[in-house]
Amino acid sequence: MSAIELESIDTILKSINSAIRGKKLYPAGHPAIAAPMTKSYQTLSELLRARNKIFIGMAKDVLVFEENPIMDGDKNLGEFIHRLKQKEIEGIIFEKGLLQKEFFSFIDILLIDDMLKGRELQQMLASKNILHISIKSLQTGRNILETYQDAVAAVRETMNQVRMGKVPKTWDMLTKVVSGMTELVLSDKNAMIGLTMIKNYDGYLFNHSVNVSILSIAIAQSMNHQKADLHTIGIAGLLHDVGKTGVTEDIIKKPGILSSSEWDTVKEHPVLGSKIIERMEGMTALISRLVYEHHMRYDRSGYPHTELPLHPLSMIITTADAYDALTTLRVYQKPYHPVEAIKIMNNLSGKHFEPNTLKSFVAMVGLYPIGTLIRLSTNEIGIVTKISPSGNLSPVVKVIVGADGKQADKSYEIDLSVGGKNAPTIAAPVDPLTKGLDIGKFFEEEAQAATL
Repeated sequence: MSAIELESIDTILKSINSAIRGKKLYPAGHPAIAAPMTKSYQTLSELLRARNKIFIGMAKDVLVFEENPIMDGDKNLGEFIHRLKQKEIEGIIFEKGLLQKEFFSFIDILLIDDMLKGRELQQMLASKNILHISIKSLQTGRNILETYQDAVAAVRETMNQVRMGKVPKTWDMLTKVVSGMTELVLSDKNAMIGLTMIKNYDGYLFNHSVNVSILSIAIAQSMNHQKADLHTIGIAGLLHDVGKTGVTEDIIKKPGILSSSEWDTVKEHPVLGSKIIERMEGMTALISRLVYEHHMRYDRSGYPHTELPLHPLSMIITTADAYDALTTLRVYQKPYHPVEAIKIMNNLSGKHFEPNTLKSFVAMVGLYPIGTLIRLSTNEIGIVTKISPSGNLSPVVKVIVGADGKQADKSYEIDLSVGGKNAPTIAAPVDPLTKGLDIGKFFEEEAQAATL
């Protein structure tokens, strides 16, 4: 960290601390509050000109900027540190594009209701349209499965209201779940991608929608899109198939080949979906556009037909949609192994998929994506649970079958990126159906265990 950055961060934190202290003593608008708030925002904006995001948080009770400890924090920043601990905030992420009104509102929120903590605090930020500030809460890990289930419920409720002929009144619900999923993607991307392996045959449309939303948020984050984009693509991902409420279940669940008229009906769902979203309170024109474009494909061979440029975010949803569909059991197709799905998608780069988006997706999930069942050179069988930053060919694997071919009494992790003379390597992918394994259930149980 340069001396200039250190001085800037010192100015930002001391000004925030002064503003928090001032708000306890003076009425709103008093110079003792407004001056340090303005100074802090201006200094933060200067730093964000050279960075996409800035992280300030706590690490073992020490205040840090990025990974650098701020040694005199306890002495000069007591009010700020107290609020972080009280609100169960592990870290604050400020992103490029931060508006002054967002920053001022955030400081106000830090001082309101002491019962508002962690995940609920992040939901409050979303409800106030604070899109360039997010928090990493101490209780993130305890909410991962609950967040997924809440998202499924939000999609189900939205689609049920459409089926009843209503304009869905679910904006608040959708905003809260997207805010929660975004927070979790930022803090534990591997675990969230693991939950996308949950595939519900009877409730396919709901789980698929949530999975596409999670994957889209993760891809956008890995491509360094701003927080506002993550929020937009999260909502669009959840609702990308809302137009299928206008297609009868007989067609949606037909096991055989669709007739030309039935296929024409299915191809109407992006148009129907965008029209539904245009009528919903809180939705933006961009969300409607992403839903409209998600089947158009990079080479314009999809539907509805267009010659116009496609929005970059719609190419992300197209990629996430295809991957989840390929790896899910459908009435007309067996699920592809994640490794096979990646190969199929790579072969369609520049055709169905925008090359840079697909490249970012593959770099994120690895050539052996999370949820892949693999056999190691030691004959052990395990499930990929994490992608190693050192390379996508050396993930972290949770072994469930020992070298003797017997079910392990207790699963255990092996980090394949930690090499060595006798270190195991990946021998081959394994079809989970041949082992009677439900990969989605495995990740659901892992998330449940983390909750307890």
